Amino acid sequence: MREDSDQITIVFKSNREGIPGTLHLCLDHIRQKTGNSPLHDDLMAKIKWVIMELLTNAVKHSGERESVLKIGLTMDAIILEKEDYGKPLVLTGQDKKKIMWPLEEMVRPLDFPIYHNGMDSLCVRTDESGRAVFFIEQLAELEMPALLSDTSEHFGLLIMTKASDEFAYEHEPDTGLNRFISTFYFTQPLP
Repeated sequence: MREDSDQITIVFKSNREGIPGTLHLCLDHIRQKTGNSPLHDDLMAKIKWVIMELLTNAVKHSGERESVLKIGLTMDAIILEKEDYGKPLVLTGQDKKKIMWPLEEMVRPLDFPIYHNGMDSLCVRTDESGRAVFFIEQLAELEMPALLSDTSEHFGLLIMTKASDEFAYEHEPDTGLNRFISTFYFTQPLP
């Protein structure tokens, strides 16, 4: 663990047994850094969900023995980042079309529906740099997902997108670095 005044960096050995201890370390750091201004319980629950999903993602999908989790605090936000050099993100849309990183030039920029849970549709928007920004569109009518077995594939992304004020993915093709970024804005700046 390396700690600066406004950021902590934690090397996570990508194993399930390490998730609870790493989660507590992260939450304790956030509580300590926001001590005079305790965060609302709903916000802390959302942060906890995202940290759990980032750590679970490291165990299930990265294929690497370790990942790096960074927690940054600014006057108006908490920023969680998970970095690894594992397999780049591959997304399969509702129409079975796939996009994968690094993105080819012909698929930039792109809005791409990924998954829906019956009430919300998880979508991704890529930009010219290949950065993926996830967002939710509410479905006009209640729809049952076509394949409930797909739930596990993108459900974690749905959770992180719904919990975060902003949720994005970046891939650096030159280095192979993958980065998931979750941002939570404070309703009032920290003192």
